[in-house]
Amino acid sequence: METTETIREARRLTRPHDGRWLGGVAAGLGAYFDLNPAIYRIAFAALALAGGTGILLYVAAWLVIPDEGEEDSIAAGALKQNRDKPSRALGLALVAFVAILALSSAHFWPSPGNLWLAAALGIGAFVWWQLSGRAAQGAGAVAPRGGALFPIALGSLFAVVGGVAVLDATNVWNADWRVVLGAMVLVTGALTAAGAATGRKVGAIVALDVLLAIVLAVTLFVRVPLFAGVGDRVSHPASIAALDRKYELGIGNFTLDLADVPLPAGETRVKATLGIGDLVVHVPRDVKVIVDGRASAGEVVVFGDDVNGTSLHKVVSTGADDTRVLRLDARVGFGRLEVTRG
Repeated sequence: METTETIREARRLTRPHDGRWLGGVAAGLGAYFDLNPAIYRIAFAALALAGGTGILLYVAAWLVIPDEGEEDSIAAGALKQNRDKPSRALGLALVAFVAILALSSAHFWPSPGNLWLAAALGIGAFVWWQLSGRAAQGAGAVAPRGGALFPIALGSLFAVVGGVAVLDATNVWNADWRVVLGAMVLVTGALTAAGAATGRKVGAIVALDVLLAIVLAVTLFVRVPLFAGVGDRVSHPASIAALDRKYELGIGNFTLDLADVPLPAGETRVKATLGIGDLVVHVPRDVKVIVDGRASAGEVVVFGDDVNGTSLHKVVSTGADDTRVLRLDARVGFGRLEVTRG
């Protein structure tokens, strides 16, 4: 009597080539669990929009799930290739940890929050990994043609910064340094692409571009003027004529004392912004105050009520007299914001 035994091959989780949209993660999960890949795509998208976690989970799955036809995943293959270079793996792990912290409070809408910082860290880690891998190849690599582009890039950046500083100092243009940094990243990125296409040396300029991208990401996250001065400052206007509508400080501790300002009838608007440090605002006791307080990361205390964390926003209205109203817009990038009476 002849019998036939069917041996079913063990199912293996891979990222298939067919049906993938990006890295094949959703398609692989759908095939493995016999579910529609759209379910996983919707889940990843929802988590990404809610707080950036979807991006982190997708990238992690892409790294640990092997591609179809491959024995090892990207992460496993990289670890095998760098068994003798633990410093590379440790450095990448540290950067990944910081990126995870940044993504933990990232948002796509209405404000990207830490998303810019996480993206810059990810790009920087990838470029560093690639450059360190090429350096480890030794003298066997073919020398690039032409000279280095780094002196050209550095000279161009000095010219841009100097020109903008002159315009800003002479009040010709009130420079937004986020725009300036964005232009710098664009210029150095274009030079990197041009150098790579023509076979010129781009290692140093890539490092410069990554550094500028990280600084730009930090300034976009902070969203307050980091270049508006450094040091501790106290402003205490005693009259309405001495009251400015806008107060700014880049880095330091800033105290704005408005307690003695005799506010006129109607609404008076004041905006105070601080990049990094502690901002303390004293408001008059006998007027209605509407406070719109924000902090990218740190603590916000308004009339004793405090919140801490990231992407903080607190709106408080106090006082019954509508004849005189102070509307205070107070913002801190990294640090502490406190608003008190008197």
